[in-house]
Amino acid sequence: MRLLVTTTPDPPDALVARARAVAERCASQYVVRRGSVARMCRDTDNDVAYVVRRTREELRAGAVSLHVHPGLFYLKREAGATHPLIRALAPPGGAPVATVVDATLGLAGDALFVATQLAVDVIGVEASPVLGALLEEGLPRMAREAGAWSAGAARVTLRRGDALDVLRTLPDGAVDVVYLDPMFETPLGAQAGFDLLRLFAEDAALSPELLAEAWRVAARRVVLKVAGTATPPGFSAGPGWNRRVRGQAVDYLVLEGELTDPEYEAPTLGDPADARG
Repeated sequence: MRLLVTTTPDPPDALVARARAVAERCASQYVVRRGSVARMCRDTDNDVAYVVRRTREELRAGAVSLHVHPGLFYLKREAGATHPLIRALAPPGGAPVATVVDATLGLAGDALFVATQLAVDVIGVEASPVLGALLEEGLPRMAREAGAWSAGAARVTLRRGDALDVLRTLPDGAVDVVYLDPMFETPLGAQAGFDLLRLFAEDAALSPELLAEAWRVAARRVVLKVAGTATPPGFSAGPGWNRRVRGQAVDYLVLEGELTDPEYEAPTLGDPADARG
């Protein structure tokens, strides 16, 4: 996918410097802003533009744009502690969770919610240089916005690099939970701009090595997001998959040494037709 990097019209020197830095990091072409973004893409034979604006940074492709934003934060917050992701990461009755690695950060939608709901520190790992640049601008911006998500945004620390490589740098039991959200082969219903995100995402495909490193680093549990119809992967780590928290479109598989939530003591992991709780 061919990408150019540009600014808003008549940019200050700081925006130009930032755009040049993003272009270098993303191995892309920096183009001085002249006319519309769509025309610039046509004239330079590029498909997508990364635009460094005064208020935010975004990807633009035709009428579609993508930037770091709260996403479904308010919808998730309505569920609060009963949200399936929260029940998977910090089950009722369990010891408090203080640190989470989100090994597949994306645009940080889950990380923002988790950091806010659980008041935890999140290490967010992102391999894509393009998404990493958006996050580098977007997370501090959201922390300054005085929104309901801002305290959570301030607790998310961006780590650039491949998930497996980053996990290998962490000591045994360095964090409470490692959360894995690999890109689904068949996209579920998603927000506008998700197809644009997929163009630049570097999929951290689940592998035995990644799962083993996640289990080594996690002091309490590893959580894997899967499609609601999916069976567990054919490999595991530690004690094996011992909990499945059901959602509406996605489920969360959990590896942990000791079960703490009686509601999920005896899940049927292999049957996607199980009734949802």
